[in-house]
Amino acid sequence: MLLHVDKSTGFVRRVEEDLDDLTVICSRFENEVNAWLNYRNLAKTNSARYDTPALHKFQHMLLALNDFVEGMKDRLTEKEESQLQSFCSQVLARNG
Repeated sequence: MLLHVDKSTGFVRRVEEDLDDLTVICSRFENEVNAWLNYRNLAKTNSARYDTPALHKFQHMLLALNDFVEGMKDRLTEKEESQLQSFCSQVLARNG
């Protein structure tokens, strides 16, 4: 997260609106991954009651990843789009 401090007033504001949408989505994805991992660790070490929040964070992580891919699609060249489709096919074939 980027912050801007107005030296004359001391006012601090986030500068996310100046960032590219994909950068903001990547930051959101990172936050969701970290939250998911934290809940998974809690579920493993403390209690199964953290399984549901971990699952929700996992779903939020997947939504952020989906938003990233969707945000990229309009910017890709034909070769990049072909590479992305190939990657997605390979991932699904390995894990499907």
